[in-house]
Amino acid sequence: MKPYVISISREYGSGGRLIGKQLAQQLGIPCYDRTIIQKAAEKSGLSPDFIARAGERLRGRFRLPVPAGGGNPAFSDQSVPASQQAFFAQSEVILELADQGPCVIVGRCSDYVLGDRPGCLKVFLWADLDSRVRRCLEEYHLPPAGVEQRIRQTDRDRSSYYAHYTGRTWGDMRNFDLTLNTAVTGVDGAVEVIAALVKARLSGQEGAE
Repeated sequence: MKPYVISISREYGSGGRLIGKQLAQQLGIPCYDRTIIQKAAEKSGLSPDFIARAGERLRGRFRLPVPAGGGNPAFSDQSVPASQQAFFAQSEVILELADQGPCVIVGRCSDYVLGDRPGCLKVFLWADLDSRVRRCLEEYHLPPAGVEQRIRQTDRDRSSYYAHYTGRTWGDMRNFDLTLNTAVTGVDGAVEVIAALVKARLSGQEGAE
């Protein structure tokens, strides 16, 4: 079996990045988030800043079919827009990192890119708007003015980006193994639930061998 990987998708302000880092620390495995941007930049020749900006926003209308689980078109093809090249490069990096060993991957359409990969646990994190506003103010230390608008806009950007490259609805629970309301679980609770499920699945696989 290929190494297990945990893909974390999240609404803005739900605590996904922090949960991913704490989960990886508890399981003793790496967590990849911003690292993917740097590696994709090296692979594609695009700047990290461009890839970060394009990572959740559409840049141009041109679309190629992007198969799940690998087989991306050549991102170096100059006829392909830079935003498309950025997505292909990120996808290739995600697959390479997942092949290297157990890991947590945050965002970047990783749930779709990893496809039906054995050992992949796909998680979606969400919370009510008021809870996310509080987290943005208290933990992210964002200025109060416009924070609610920023949350809504970021979610719209992520939804459009995801639909554009995957043809799926962002946040659809049927695309995930586990969805958690972090307003209920909190960061620590979410980490414990996900880690427990990972360990249970690994234990079950060992017993079946």
